Amino acid sequence: MQAKGFHSTLSTSIPLHARHEYAACNLFVLHELPADIITDSFELNDHGLSFQFVGNTNLELPMSGVANESGWLLVAVKPEADMIVVDVPLHVRYGMPQEGHDPRHIIQLPPPTCFWACPSSYKSLHSTLPSQSPKFHLLNSSAQFEIFQHTTSALLSFDIPVGNINHTLYIELCTVTVNLLTFVYLVQHCWTISKTLYVHLKTQ
Repeated sequence: MQAKGFHSTLSTSIPLHARHEYAACNLFVLHELPADIITDSFELNDHGLSFQFVGNTNLELPMSGVANESGWLLVAVKPEADMIVVDVPLHVRYGMPQEGHDPRHIIQLPPPTCFWACPSSYKSLHSTLPSQSPKFHLLNSSAQFEIFQHTTSALLSFDIPVGNINHTLYIELCTVTVNLLTFVYLVQHCWTISKTLYVHLKTQ
C-alpha cells in the first residue's frame, strides 16, 4: 500500500493463535525507519504504546540536515487476543528539491519484524534479530527469540511531493525581498515613534 502525503499510519496485523505456548515471553514489533521517516514520541505515548526509539529524534530537520541512517522503533505489545493490530503514526521529513514537473519522492519502508522475546529456558528457539539493529534495553531480559513468518502491514511506502530545484533562485529572491521590506518597515516605524516621543518630551 502507498500513502500520498506526509502523515500516515503503519498498521501491522499479528496472528497469535499459539500465544499460550509463549506465556513467559514478551511480544514485540521492530520497525526499521528510513532517514526520511520520523516518529513523534509524544504521539506514540498518546497512543498508549510502550516503545524504545534509537535514531535521530529532531523532528524539525529536513532531509538535507540528517545523516542517511535508519531509525529503529521497538514497540512492546500485549498479546491479549488471537489477532493483534499495532498502529504506529509516521511522518515524512521534507525532501531534497528535484528537477522536472511535479517532482515526487518515493520512500520504501521495510516490513516490520514481529517476534517473541523469551527467557533462556526456551532453548528450542533459534531466530535472530536483524544484524544491523541496535541494542534495546527492553530486550535485556530476553535470551531467545522467535520471529513471526506471517504478518501483514497496511502501509509499505510513501509518495510525497518535493520542491522543484529550478524554483530555488526565485524562492531565495522572494525571501530576501520580504526580509528587506520588513526591515525597512521596522526602521521606519521605530523612527516615527522616536520622533513622536521626542516632540512629546520637548513640549513638556
